[in-house]
Amino acid sequence: MEEHSQRAKIGGSGRRWQILPVLAGIGLLIAMILAAQTPAPPAPAPTATMVAEAIVTPSIATQPQPSQPQPSQPLPTSDTLDLGDQQLVLVGSGAELTIWDGVNQPQTRGKLIDQEPIITIDREREVLLGRNYAWLEARSLRDDQRLWQVPIYSQQAHVETSILDVVNDPFMDVVWLIEKQATNDPFQPATVRLRGLDSRSGLELRQYQAPLLRQQPKVLPTAAGPWLLADGQLFGFDAASEGFAEPWFSQLEFAAVAADGQRALVFGSGMVSEIDLRTRQTLNQTEFLHLPRATSIQEMLVSPELTYVVVIIDPSEDYDSPQQIFAYDRAGNGLGFWQRLLAFAALDLNQTGFSQRIRFLDDQRLIMLNRNGSLETIDLTTNQTQTIEPVHQPETTQPEYSRFTLIPKLSLLPIVDTPRLEPLRLTLPENAPLAAAPVEDQPLALANDGVGIKQLWPQGWSELMQHANSYSIARQHAPPLLIGLNDEDLALFDPTSQTTITIDLEPAENRMWSDVAGVSAPDNRSVALCYSYYFDGNTRSRVNRCLALDLQTGKRSVFAELPAATYLTPIYWDGRQLTIVGLTSNSGADSYLLWQTAFNDPSQGTDLLDSTDVQQLWYTVGSPIVVYQDPHDQIQRYSIVSQLTQLLMPTSASKALKIEIAPDGQTIMLFERTYPLDYGTLLMFDSATGLELLRQPQSKSFQGTWSGDSQYYLLADNQMINSRLLTFSRSSQIGHALLLADSFNLSKSDWFGQRVVLDTFKDLYVLERVNQHWLPLAKFAALEPIYSSQLSTIEYVYSQP
Repeated sequence: MEEHSQRAKIGGSGRRWQILPVLAGIGLLIAMILAAQTPAPPAPAPTATMVAEAIVTPSIATQPQPSQPQPSQPLPTSDTLDLGDQQLVLVGSGAELTIWDGVNQPQTRGKLIDQEPIITIDREREVLLGRNYAWLEARSLRDDQRLWQVPIYSQQAHVETSILDVVNDPFMDVVWLIEKQATNDPFQPATVRLRGLDSRSGLELRQYQAPLLRQQPKVLPTAAGPWLLADGQLFGFDAASEGFAEPWFSQLEFAAVAADGQRALVFGSGMVSEIDLRTRQTLNQTEFLHLPRATSIQEMLVSPELTYVVVIIDPSEDYDSPQQIFAYDRAGNGLGFWQRLLAFAALDLNQTGFSQRIRFLDDQRLIMLNRNGSLETIDLTTNQTQTIEPVHQPETTQPEYSRFTLIPKLSLLPIVDTPRLEPLRLTLPENAPLAAAPVEDQPLALANDGVGIKQLWPQGWSELMQHANSYSIARQHAPPLLIGLNDEDLALFDPTSQTTITIDLEPAENRMWSDVAGVSAPDNRSVALCYSYYFDGNTRSRVNRCLALDLQTGKRSVFAELPAATYLTPIYWDGRQLTIVGLTSNSGADSYLLWQTAFNDPSQGTDLLDSTDVQQLWYTVGSPIVVYQDPHDQIQRYSIVSQLTQLLMPTSASKALKIEIAPDGQTIMLFERTYPLDYGTLLMFDSATGLELLRQPQSKSFQGTWSGDSQYYLLADNQMINSRLLTFSRSSQIGHALLLADSFNLSKSDWFGQRVVLDTFKDLYVLERVNQHWLPLAKFAALEPIYSSQLSTIEYVYSQP
């Protein structure tokens, strides 16, 4: 069986399926944010541990809103900017450093460590700290002299230390280096420590050990010591023990500290809470009911006095698409909406998001750096914008700026010549070997490296099939049939019997042949497959074809009548009747068909569902049920066998859904979250009765897979510090979570959910479940793809003999 439920998606080679939510137009989105004409459903209740004395601010659903926000005309472009007691530090595309006081001509200083450094400023000590993939260096802001430098990665006694972040702490007068420390055994959890350095000398003044974490922590300097935001929780600093107290809140997405270091604003579950850091009391809470309906929030900014909240959305996550900027007051009222191109380079977003291209200039004004290099301010009290273009010396070419930050106003000294740091050649240490364990002389897994199929044995890899592609047909408790296309025929290779079945193709079918998908009968005696081709090489001449193939006799039968859809995926085949999901996309709107051949006449067929009733559709190839969302936002379960529909649960248009159906169709795993939040709820249902079997909080960054026998669901949650592997039965989580001090790709499990392959990008590990706990069985070198554009994937994991 294919363990991943799939949702329709157009594009790419092969057939990849994913459903895209039905989006309202941008006009409606703006109206929802700014005018708040249509209140959304209430957000979940706050999860803070101390809310007894909280004063709940009326939400925007109960406050009068103007029918339309009054737009303000932009102010004329200016060559000056009132920076108060601050100056701008601008970084050019060639790593040039420029300082501007807002009035006079910008002054070019030295060159930084990299073209795209990540910058931290110690305002009190007048030090700039810049880092790239190899070095962290400290520079004097006055004369550009390098004060000290340390490598980002270091190794000592099998412990690798990497600097993840640098944060200035004006209250403790140090800069914090947030470091991950991991041994060369990925099954030993990694730890996080905070090292407080004097920014001018680089000497260590303080060091604290963080609790065991999974996410990279965000360090929040406060008047009471450094606080941590990680794993959706807030960890306060305990001065008595010089450590961190028990966590506060849950499912938090963001936190920011006020300029006085005594108050903070935290955001989670749709609630914004203001908290007193000294007394650890919640001062007030506000429900943000009209957050953007987007996949995720790229950045949240809070003004120094916690007056305004700014949310930045990257709707398409495309370098050439504008980002959306939403501004709110503390009561949750939408103040304004702008679209700007903030990304300087495609890699820019992966390194720092937008944090170094937009920030608060003071408590009322935003300042941002647009793609074209111009500065722009937004006054949130009036919504007025103004473009700022500093005047450079006539004989010089205006630099192309990539990022900026703010520093105190200071008198600059002559530049001290500072040679650039040489790049470091990093040699990653090898992971520790596993203790010897007996492994049967049987194949362990099948893998596709993009050009061939390899079989993993205890002794290593062996070539099994050349010229492989990404197409295969999953089968019941057996390796998949591997599909290859030759010049004149279609080849189905059986890894078990080492035999090949060929299907002759018409000459026209060999041109632009794509989108192959297949499904096996429960007894593995026959398969059905669909594919597409373009008979004259024109993309408008697309032809879909579906056929059934008897693997015992080689007899094939072509289905004469097919559903009227662009993309076809066969999802259920019992040897006599074929059920197909059809997808057609028109102007970004997807429509779905669930089509089935007649029982006694495969040349005829009918639609099982009214396509107007299907807004989203989920399925698992080989499973006898599908799940869909209807126009009334009800989640329905439909049986292909009985052709009966059953209500599973209600939802709403504000919810993002991820659904994984067990291969036997008896269990459904559903993840629901409110747009654009990261945290949501993981739910398990009995398919026949709709009974809820499991409920627990979960972030969206997970990957799940059902075992072939549908008895176990494996969940991989990848994080920067420690990733984890969880196992669920139909009633509960079983065993302890397996922690890995590394990210990994999770393969499909074996048929019984007892073995799985983890790809940690340095090594492959075969894990085996013993007494409900995962233990490493064997370690192998990672399967490197032959071409960098190809991805190596584990196609099948063999069960223990």
